Amino acid sequence: MQRICSEHDWNPNQRKWLERLAKQLVHEAVIDKSFVNQRFADQGGAKRLNSVLDDQLDTVLIELNEYLWQAG
Repeated sequence: MQRICSEHDWNPNQRKWLERLAKQLVHEAVIDKSFVNQRFADQGGAKRLNSVLDDQLDTVLIELNEYLWQAG
């Protein structure tokens, strides 16, 4: 997640959401939109997170999963 944070110019609110995703990596091997919808349903799910991230949720999820595979 540090790599994703450093490769983009995120505002503090966006970084907070990215940190929430990072905390879920302890419990999940892969994070996708379905997971985001389930885990963050009470906060608006993937639609809300995509809005917070300026329509970059797909990009973040792709990068995150690629970096996880590279690290593994």
